[in-house]
Amino acid sequence: MKFNKVILPMISGLLVGLAYPPFSFGFLAWIAFIPLFYSLENEKLSKKVLFVFLAALISNLIILNWMAFNSGTSTLVAVLSYLALSIYLTFFWIIFIISAHLFSKKNELFLRPFLWIFFVEILRNIGPLAGPWMNLSLTQSNYLRIIQLASLDSHLLSFMVISFNVILFKFFVDRKLVFLKFFIFSLVGIIFFGHLNIKYQSNRTIKSSINVSIGQPSIFPDEKWNPNLRLRNLAIMDSLLTESIQDKADIIVWPEVAVTSYLANNSYDRLRYKNKLSNNSLITGIPEKKTVGSESKNFNSSIILRQDGSFETYQKIFLVPFAEYVPFLSRWISKMNQFDDIGSFYPGSEFKTFDVNGVRASILICYDSSSPQIVQKMVNNGAEILFIITNDSYVGDFMAYQHFNLARLRAVEQRVPIIQSANTGISGIIHPSGEIIFQSRLNQRLVFTKQVNIYE
Repeated sequence: MKFNKVILPMISGLLVGLAYPPFSFGFLAWIAFIPLFYSLENEKLSKKVLFVFLAALISNLIILNWMAFNSGTSTLVAVLSYLALSIYLTFFWIIFIISAHLFSKKNELFLRPFLWIFFVEILRNIGPLAGPWMNLSLTQSNYLRIIQLASLDSHLLSFMVISFNVILFKFFVDRKLVFLKFFIFSLVGIIFFGHLNIKYQSNRTIKSSINVSIGQPSIFPDEKWNPNLRLRNLAIMDSLLTESIQDKADIIVWPEVAVTSYLANNSYDRLRYKNKLSNNSLITGIPEKKTVGSESKNFNSSIILRQDGSFETYQKIFLVPFAEYVPFLSRWISKMNQFDDIGSFYPGSEFKTFDVNGVRASILICYDSSSPQIVQKMVNNGAEILFIITNDSYVGDFMAYQHFNLARLRAVEQRVPIIQSANTGISGIIHPSGEIIFQSRLNQRLVFTKQVNIYE
């Protein structure tokens, strides 16, 4: 086996990884697969599988490195789950290239964008180990005009990325100028489409507006769950609440499990917050216990607490495998998180929409926002604004950047404003066009209040 044939897929894996946040060299995704395509030329199937495995594994290890830094579990479990998921996700790249191999060489290359969408980005996003945050669309999140394609279909950006690779590969191999012209024509057309969409979104009819206040407490997990720091943490949250109320916020939003109390189950703690509200509603993440059948289950939940004392809760649907629960092994491993002393979580199943201060809203918890399907169902149920609450402080910086850019894609896909509150960042407000109205820095404690428009 020639050395250059092995190095080419490794280069592709590196380029794909660098195209994702936080590196965000999105243009690299347009050419990232070209070295891999070169290595696959005139090779038998076994070598194609090996080369694709190498490319996929390297890119997965870069994109998913945050799993290895999961401070919420033991180092051994974190590293093993990181490696296991990275290897597992190579399977979809492999079946993608096997399916392409089965077609005649004349059609194989041009079918690759379609095969990628089906065998990687659709098939991979089914089941308990679904990984929608791995979709190639995320590589384009910093290109405001290009991501307008997502409003047509959530897979269209990924299709564009693979198509660009195919077109440029054909140009380099065949040396025919027609492919380069087609690439330039396609890119210009996409940018023009994006420009028109951004202009349209800027001129949409405003239905109403609400004053939203984001609290970013920046309390790390080992501090949040330390009983000796409970009073200090309460004082921090109270100071954020006071500032939001002084800003005359209609809706105050705090991050995932910002309140460590089982607020939905604890009327005393709930009353404590209710008495501080004044014509406001508080959205915050909480742990919650609910009886399912005859068994008590733990949920990663959010609560909407209103000034009159009424409240509603939402239970997170998309749990992160090996971080919030262990797929297939829950009977043997009952505790993953060393800070949340509540064992593994149980997934919710209801795509809820709530009336909050006269606005229909839905709440997404953490990686709920990585799933276009979950977000779509909530908007279909009437959500006019989406609140994303998350706590990325367990896993370093990579996830925070990936997570915020996922929110940007969801805003474009659904054409609704998105508010994200993250424990240590990144929090922000995103216009339906994908324009970032506000973006916090990592690890800063802040309150940011702004009037947010709701559109017809």
